[in-house]
Amino acid sequence: MESLPAEVILHIVAFLELHDIVRLTQVSKRFYHICRDNELWRNISFESSPWESDRRSRQTLARAPMPVPDPRVLEIQRRAAALASSNSTQKTTTKGAKGKGRRSTSPDPSIDSQRLRALANWDPSYPNEKVDWYGEYIARHGPISTSWLQQPTIREANMDETHEIRGVGLHHDSNGSRVVAPLDDGSVCLWELGHEMNSGRSSDQRKGAIVGRSKAGLLSSTDGSDNDELYHPHPKKKMPNAGVVECLSVDSVRNKAYFAVYKGLHEVDLNTLQISHYEKYPFMISALSEATFPTPLTVGSTHSLHLHDPRRSMNACWSDSSCTDRVDNVANFPASGRPKNDFYRLISGDEFSSPFAQLFHPGPQAIHHVSSSGTSDASSGEIYVAGRFPSLLIYDRRSFPKLRNTIHSGARLCSLISVPYPFRSLDDRDLTPQAVYHAKSKPGKTLIACGEYNGKGSLEIYGLSPEDNSSLAVPGGAQSLSYKNRVSASRSKLLSVTTHGTRLVVSDGDGSIRWMERDGSTLVRRWNINQYGGSEKTGIFRSSFADAHGDVARKLVPVNLGGTEVQADSDELLVWTGERVGVLAFKHRPQFGLEDWEQRVETAEEKIKRREERIYGETMRRALEKQANEVRFVRGLGAGVRGI
Repeated sequence: MESLPAEVILHIVAFLELHDIVRLTQVSKRFYHICRDNELWRNISFESSPWESDRRSRQTLARAPMPVPDPRVLEIQRRAAALASSNSTQKTTTKGAKGKGRRSTSPDPSIDSQRLRALANWDPSYPNEKVDWYGEYIARHGPISTSWLQQPTIREANMDETHEIRGVGLHHDSNGSRVVAPLDDGSVCLWELGHEMNSGRSSDQRKGAIVGRSKAGLLSSTDGSDNDELYHPHPKKKMPNAGVVECLSVDSVRNKAYFAVYKGLHEVDLNTLQISHYEKYPFMISALSEATFPTPLTVGSTHSLHLHDPRRSMNACWSDSSCTDRVDNVANFPASGRPKNDFYRLISGDEFSSPFAQLFHPGPQAIHHVSSSGTSDASSGEIYVAGRFPSLLIYDRRSFPKLRNTIHSGARLCSLISVPYPFRSLDDRDLTPQAVYHAKSKPGKTLIACGEYNGKGSLEIYGLSPEDNSSLAVPGGAQSLSYKNRVSASRSKLLSVTTHGTRLVVSDGDGSIRWMERDGSTLVRRWNINQYGGSEKTGIFRSSFADAHGDVARKLVPVNLGGTEVQADSDELLVWTGERVGVLAFKHRPQFGLEDWEQRVETAEEKIKRREERIYGETMRRALEKQANEVRFVRGLGAGVRGI
């Protein structure tokens, strides 16, 4: 076997069962790399996908019914076939291939052509997108487990009382990832989520454990009327429930985190867990955009939109007591309000305009930035706003606060994301491979939103035209294609949507998490976060799904960002329920759990035994000390210098 070419071995492997392929990877490094071939697992994922099953079902139903022949004709055909088989001397050399036909053995070339056509139409990846199809198969059919992060306890009480986690964010650096979240007592907490082997972090930091926590009351819920209370908040104040959902944004470049509490925006330094800047807005803050330095942060309040430039807070003092005079004070960015001179406009290139955009319909719930140039350039890009109003609002950062365009939805949307690839309509399911490649190679982006429409979940996908595609395509404006799934998305409101590999993942009000293809219609798998003590498995893992009720996933955050090389089964997902945070992974068992952080309560018998052991130890210590004193006394009798 070692002398065979890799192409021949790969052709043989394609006829094996999946369990045999996995065992074959353990033979040698050569077989490991051959059996992990990306094209092989792409074909396996296609054959086992619900999309292919639906296609085969549609083909079966579309076939014309065959007429029922006369019984006498059937008898003649049966006898003729028996006679031909008895007189035949040819041996059958073609047998049914294992692995559900991953390699077609039909002599009809039209069958192979139909399969290649279906594979091209199903493939969710794009020409320049790197996909690990072995990991994709695990994510589509492997076991699922949830590991809950260590719950912070109340410092003044016993270990049984814990704080509620009021949000979730993810911080990335060269050493790994950490979870950032505010607590109900106004403090900020950090959890270890993973670090590199050669990083500067100590190896005793367990995954899921608390690695840092600020003092209570750091995030004040005061309205700012009292400056002393604003900068020195009371430790017993609680964060209001109205201003914490989707009101956390983490800037991994500057190691900062932004927390919106009531009308105030707190900028917290994650290195010191201290407030580095504070800004107050006229209305209660209900949404924050993602923080990507140097792009300004978009702050959505109840009736207005504001741009918060982090470069202003770098040069401005947020406390009057800590401000010092500077010689170049004219060049500083002001902390709030309009610049006092024209120097800010000259160095920034911005024109003077209204400091905020007024909203005629209150209640923005999601803000998302889409760069028109494909980079993080702060001078260009669009701002998409969704909320309790019937249309998506689109602003161009270069002409803010002027409203640039709108996209009518009719639903109440609460979550927005985008992917840098063009959207393909469901009407393009039967294209040729060349036509599919041409459609995927076109420039464009896709905007994905979720929310509620008439009491049911609504998943909406909009294809955004590029800026220079046509005269109708203005920046952030005309959408060429759109699809709204309001039938099979969910029976309850969709709470969050994000990308997870080549799939979309959404959470609903029933506690279910659903993975769907990028078309927004085909369900890949689903799972319920209240499924304790086991994991849901499909495909070759042979299990079933059972609905449960309790917690709901209010926010989903993908862990592996940035395209780094990771293990195939480490494509994790952060899940925030409103009270705690968990890590969803495709593993057989949870990586950690509540029993790893909680102290076990001793029984009455254990307390009595521990008390007896302590008394016995003290008695033995006193006896040994008494014996040592007697030995010293005997040694010193009549010895003079040999005393104690």
